[in-house]
Amino acid sequence: MDENRKRRGAGFWIATSLAVFFFLCSVLLFISFAGLLIVKESFLPQTAEERKSKLSEVVLEGTGFNKIVIIPIKGVITDQSSKKLLFEGPSIVDSVEEQLEQASDDDDVKAVILEINSPGGGITASDIIHKHIMDFKEKTKKKIVVSMQDVAASGGYYIAVTGDKIISHPTTITGSIGVIMPLINIADLIEKYGIESTSITSGDMKELGSPFKKMSDKERKVLHDIVDEMYMRFLNIISEGRNMEIEDVRKLADGRIYTGKQAVENGLVDEIGYIEDAITITKEIAGLKQAKIIKYKRAFTLTEIFGSTMNNLAGNRTIKFNLNTFAIEDDFPRFMYLWPGYQQNYFLRWPAFN
Repeated sequence: MDENRKRRGAGFWIATSLAVFFFLCSVLLFISFAGLLIVKESFLPQTAEERKSKLSEVVLEGTGFNKIVIIPIKGVITDQSSKKLLFEGPSIVDSVEEQLEQASDDDDVKAVILEINSPGGGITASDIIHKHIMDFKEKTKKKIVVSMQDVAASGGYYIAVTGDKIISHPTTITGSIGVIMPLINIADLIEKYGIESTSITSGDMKELGSPFKKMSDKERKVLHDIVDEMYMRFLNIISEGRNMEIEDVRKLADGRIYTGKQAVENGLVDEIGYIEDAITITKEIAGLKQAKIIKYKRAFTLTEIFGSTMNNLAGNRTIKFNLNTFAIEDDFPRFMYLWPGYQQNYFLRWPAFN
């Protein structure tokens, strides 16, 4: 009996060792193969067709050769890459640019619908997307229609005014036209607990906006002048995009939000409707009787997948500070076209805000 057990035990360990050996060989072969592909993608030049192949088309409805592309602009507008679990994707800015480029190069694409669901975000990120869209319109002469979803406020509206037509859901919240630079100041708290800031600076304005010292009137004016300049840029963008007098825009641009119905009444939006209505209107202004309605789906390369996964596994995390959780956040700009009331956790961040 003991001898049989020993034989069975030896056989078990031999089988286990062989299984482990073959498993390790398979892993080694897979890593080698993936490494070769990554080297190829990293060092060999891509053809134009290979670059385009990153975006595949998903047909939502319709038939024919003509196409209308729906490009979603969702979430807080930032040039920071998007992260889901261990995977890192392009930022909203990069994603919109990439899709516009493909739509520009495709002669069958006759128009674009921007599906906006955003409370706004960074001033620069919003402005870059606005420029990409305006360049696209200038280069291709293709029509842009905006379909507002749950919210299209502040930077979301900044982008929306690129549309030849703006369609709002009955329940859309829009507006919040203006600039915000959220700041907190804990100077009194620091003084209460006997903590002293001993920062050494090269000039009396170097600590501008620091939460550790009280803001002087001179510092406040510097920041206010910047906010005013960015605010005027916002007003001019709306004035040009909506063909409105600047003073009429100013009356609406005190930061308040509007329902879709109120936005139509004030000239900020053209009409109330759903995505189906936006599609119908797009066909009309593009002179199309029928068209395929498509979205782009991005196919990530092995280089991007492995690179982003390894970066995340290696601990490449953005450090942030949140007033609710006492965590540090530092990946968002200070000056923003943002409606902070949409989601408070976007707003309560220091030292950089979203």
